Amino acid sequence: MHPSPTLRVLYALLLATLLVGCATPAARPPYTGGGTVTSIREVTEAGTLATLAGAIGGAALGGIAGANIGGGTGQIAAASVLSAITGTLGATAASWLGTRTRWEVLVRSDDGIDRAFALDAMPAFRTGAAVRIDAGRLVPGP
Repeated sequence: MHPSPTLRVLYALLLATLLVGCATPAARPPYTGGGTVTSIREVTEAGTLATLAGAIGGAALGGIAGANIGGGTGQIAAASVLSAITGTLGATAASWLGTRTRWEVLVRSDDGIDRAFALDAMPAFRTGAAVRIDAGRLVPGP
């Protein structure tokens, strides 16, 4: 049995409605224009991958060292305790060594929207300076 022509039209309308609901709006191009720096702050970020590697490496070294102490249940306890201690120390050391400094710059753009930028180097401008936003990049000057 085939659906009637009216039912086919309803199916087509339902399918078209579902497809329109799935459509994504066109992306707006990045803002290009001027603005004023409202704040600059230094941010220290820890490297999470380095911290994880330090924790795993420290725990493995502690476990190996603890496995060579004593015998039986004492050996298991020593391996567990040393693994926990060295894992924590490894994570702390790696976190401290894997940090990086970035600068977070907040800009009030001419269209009234506040935008944040993360820079890897200390910016050449200060709070209150006029800047340009060019395709997502922050550039000094009017």
